[in-house]
Amino acid sequence: MGSRLVNVRLDEERVRKVHMLREQGLALSDVIREAIDERFDQLNRSRKVRDVRNIIQRIFEQHPDPAGLPPRGYNVHDRKAARAAIVEKLRREVR
Repeated sequence: MGSRLVNVRLDEERVRKVHMLREQGLALSDVIREAIDERFDQLNRSRKVRDVRNIIQRIFEQHPDPAGLPPRGYNVHDRKAARAAIVEKLRREVR
């Protein structure tokens, strides 16, 4: 695996922290690699959330509710109310 050297400027407070980390036996390169990996993972997680929101938005755009559809008798954002309405509808269809 190839590697590259990266120069980072640090203020005095961070230089002090680096010295303390080294005294504890930590390699600064390991700390930086871990920080990069953690930040990258955070970025990927937030990107996935945005992707899901975009997918849902496209589904609603491609398949809108038909015109003249009466409003639902429950709050679709209330999961308990939605569940109760779905269970009731399934019971009516089974009978």
